[in-house]
Amino acid sequence: MREKVKETLKELIAIPSVSGKERAVLEYIERRLHAAGVPLRKQEIEEDRYNLFYDSGSEFLISVHVDTVPPDGFKNAYKPVEKDGRIYGRGASDVKGAIASLITAVEEYKKQNPDKELPVSLAFVVDEEQNTALGSEKLPEVLNGVKYILVLEPTYGLLCTKQFGALEFSVKIKCKSAHGAEYEKVENPTKVFINLLNKLEEALRREVNVIMIRSGTKIYKVPRSCEALLEFKVFEGEDLGELKKKVESVLKEINTECSIEWNVEDEEAFQSFKTDGLLPLLEEVLTEIEGEAKKGIMPSWTDASNYHKAGYHCVVFGYGSLIDSHTDRESISVEELEKFTKFFLKLFQKLEGA
Repeated sequence: MREKVKETLKELIAIPSVSGKERAVLEYIERRLHAAGVPLRKQEIEEDRYNLFYDSGSEFLISVHVDTVPPDGFKNAYKPVEKDGRIYGRGASDVKGAIASLITAVEEYKKQNPDKELPVSLAFVVDEEQNTALGSEKLPEVLNGVKYILVLEPTYGLLCTKQFGALEFSVKIKCKSAHGAEYEKVENPTKVFINLLNKLEEALRREVNVIMIRSGTKIYKVPRSCEALLEFKVFEGEDLGELKKKVESVLKEINTECSIEWNVEDEEAFQSFKTDGLLPLLEEVLTEIEGEAKKGIMPSWTDASNYHKAGYHCVVFGYGSLIDSHTDRESISVEELEKFTKFFLKLFQKLEGA
């Protein structure tokens, strides 16, 4: 299975599937699983976009998103490279390594049990890498009898039963411009932003991530504006409304003649998932693979958020490095691919007797 899962991942990486352009990778997945005797159905999400799902009648479902972020400076992002026991490429860890292992495990299970129904339902969803997350939002409309959902994401092999929230917001600072040689006579919007950032971190008592910042040109003058996209984590027990009030308070207290506008782009509270009936099973499977089953908190938003809100019991799990995902270091080790494949096969075996 080692070579098979490696080649499957390389084939998946070679198929660009940036959010909004997932059709080609969905067609690949459908061909592979249909040939293995697992027919997938389509759920239309919007014009020319759809989820794929397989309903086995099981209470358990495995959900994985098929979209990735763009290359964004990752040279040859769609030409997989195997080096030092790792496979590099866009989506390797987030989350095509999981898809490759799942496909390999399903094919192996059906090869050994050609007359048996796969003992778990499957969902391959679109749009996870966008704030809209339409795939997981609409998937519950076609689920019948499902109670438990395993969401695949790179979690370093931890069973995540909780998920950090986040507040994402944009800021636009407008000031009076001036000739570059007279910079000390006006306010620089970038300096105002730096002051604002420091004040925010002090008031919120945490780091604030600068996702994007834009200011100035090559023209020799003081910039007129500075625009930024910011985000910070929301911890357990915190109220989003109170956090937004803190942000507003800091904005009002900044000593500047420049105008400052801000707008909430996305928000999500800290979530503790219901896991009864799902976590014990996954702990048993993972213990057989690793010798122990460790739990954690997922730092990033995942499709589990939509499933949790819809009333399902959820756990987020997967191998691979979250910190390297979305970067030009994105990769997953061959060892992790093998463990992932074994994890799915053992899960199928456990569910047979459930």
